Amino acid sequence: MDVAPTIADAAIIRRMTVEDASTVRYVHERAFKGQTAHLLTEQEVAAFLQQVRSSIYIEALLGISAYVAVVNGQVVGTATWTAGDDTGAAARIGAVFVDPLFSGCGLGKRLVAAAEASARDAGYLRYAVRATANAVPFFLACGYDIASHGVSSLSVVDGSMPVTFMRKAAQRGARPAGHAA
Repeated sequence: MDVAPTIADAAIIRRMTVEDASTVRYVHERAFKGQTAHLLTEQEVAAFLQQVRSSIYIEALLGISAYVAVVNGQVVGTATWTAGDDTGAAARIGAVFVDPLFSGCGLGKRLVAAAEASARDAGYLRYAVRATANAVPFFLACGYDIASHGVSSLSVVDGSMPVTFMRKAAQRGARPAGHAA
């Protein structure tokens, strides 16, 4: 009996390009408003959306290792990693957003795995994340542990939001299927 591939299996995970910029902004706004906004103040939501709409937001994503999940030619999710956390010892995983229409399909886990694999290939043996309240269960399911709670400044605008700082040790193993470096 043939088993049809899942959406996560059918998705292509690849590096983000400048052509993806408009869709990436749209996905980040939709995911943030649909999955996080109800947990934050109006000011925190407005500050984050202002950041996403700023001219330097996409430039910042293009300047780091950013990955997109593509389903039927459409970008539906993202994840990034940067060299170092606050201590410089771990790769910071970030910008993990999946369009709410595709939430729960396994795309977020594939994106995080792709970002982690790229960071591991660059020599990082630990990962860190600043998770919003709604994302903590997701990162726990991805093998992260809670390190502490605090506030994270938004990088592009004057604002901040509450976050949970989480950590994970790298796993040795094969690169996720469908991952393009």
